[in-house]
Amino acid sequence: MPPRCRFAKIRKNQISICAEPFRLFFPIGIVASVIGVSLWPLLYAGWLGFYPAEAHARLMIEGFVGAFAIGFLGTAFPKMIGSPSLGRVELTIILAAIVGCLVSHAGNFTAAGDSFFVFLWLFILAVLAIRLCFFRESLPPPGFVLAGMGVTAGLVGAIILLIGRVIQLSEFQRALGGLLLNEAFILGPILGIGSFLFPRFFNPLEAGERRADGRRWGQRARLAAIVGLLVLASYLSQASGDLLWSPVLRAVLVGGYLLSQVGVFRRGAISGSLSLLLRAAVFCLLLGILISGLFPMALPDVKHVFFIGGYGLLILAIASRVVWGHSGNIEFAEGTRRPITIILVVIGFAMATRVVAGFIPTIRVTHHIYAALLWITGVGIWSWAVLRYVRVADPEDD
Repeated sequence: MPPRCRFAKIRKNQISICAEPFRLFFPIGIVASVIGVSLWPLLYAGWLGFYPAEAHARLMIEGFVGAFAIGFLGTAFPKMIGSPSLGRVELTIILAAIVGCLVSHAGNFTAAGDSFFVFLWLFILAVLAIRLCFFRESLPPPGFVLAGMGVTAGLVGAIILLIGRVIQLSEFQRALGGLLLNEAFILGPILGIGSFLFPRFFNPLEAGERRADGRRWGQRARLAAIVGLLVLASYLSQASGDLLWSPVLRAVLVGGYLLSQVGVFRRGAISGSLSLLLRAAVFCLLLGILISGLFPMALPDVKHVFFIGGYGLLILAIASRVVWGHSGNIEFAEGTRRPITIILVVIGFAMATRVVAGFIPTIRVTHHIYAALLWITGVGIWSWAVLRYVRVADPEDD
C-alpha cells in the first residue's frame, strides 16, 4: 500500500520556481477562486458596494483558470520541447500582470483587469513562441494545437469586450466576446492538455507509446486543428442566435475528441479516486455543454454544470496529477484517496446548489451563499490534501 501523503519529505532547497512555476501559480489560482466566490456572501451581507456578477466571472476565468493554465504551461511546455525554462525577469512580469489582473477585478475595475489579462497572455504566448521557434529540440504534443487556439480565442474575446467599453458593439459581437473569453479560453487548453495528460490517469503505458509515435504527429495535430476550428465555428453560430444546436454540436465534438484520444470511459482502465474525479468532471463538462441550450432563460445558472462540475473538477484533477508527479508522490494518483472523494462530493453539491438557485427565486440568495461556502470548503480540502505538496521537491531531481 502506498504511504500516506503526510509522510512525504519536504525539500524546499531543491525547488526551482522558474523551472516549475506551477508551485507559485496554482496557489494564486486557489486564492483567486476563493475571492471570486466570496463576493456573493459579501454582497448579501451588505459589505460590498457593487454587484459582483462581472467581477466574479472574471476572477474565476482570468484568475482561477488563468493561473492554473500559466502554472501548467509554464512548467510543462519548455520541458516538452527541450527549451530553457522561464527566466526570472519573465516570471516577475507574469506574476505582476496576474496580480494586477486579480486586484483590478476584485475592486470591480473590469477594464483594467481585462487589460492586464490581455497583456499577460500576449506576453506568455510571445515567450513560449520564441522558445518553440528558436530553442526547441522537439515538437510539443499535437493536442497542444487546441491549447494555443483556446488561449488565442480567449484573448480575442477579451479584446472584443475591451473595445466594447469604447464603442457600441452589436449583440453578436458582445455575445461572441463573452463566449470566447468565458468558454473557449477554458475549453481549448482543457482539450489540448487533456489529450496529453488524461491517458496517464488510466493507462500510463499506452500514453508512453502514443508519445513515442512521432510519425503520427502531423495527423493528430491536423485532427486537433479541425476540432478546434469546428468548436470555434459553433461559438460563432451560438453568438448569431442558435442557442440549441450549437451547444449540441460542441458537445459531440468535445466528447468525440476526448473518447478518441483519451478513452476516458474505456473498460479495463486504471481506477481510483483521481480517475473517478476526472470521469465525473468530463461527464459534467459534456452534460453542461449539452443542456446549456435547453434552458436559455436560466443560462447563466445552468452553465455552472460545466463551470463548476466540468472545468472546476477538471482543473483540480489535472493539478493533482501535476503536484503529486513533481513532488515524488505519483503513487498518490492511484487507488482510493478519501480526500479526493470528499472533494468530488462537496464540489458536486456546490454545483447542484448553484444550478438549482436559478430555477427557484425564493432560495436564490441562500443558495448563492451555500454554493460559495461549499466551493471554499472543497478547495480548502484540496489545498490540504494536494496543494501543500508544491513545497515538496521530486527526489529524482537530487
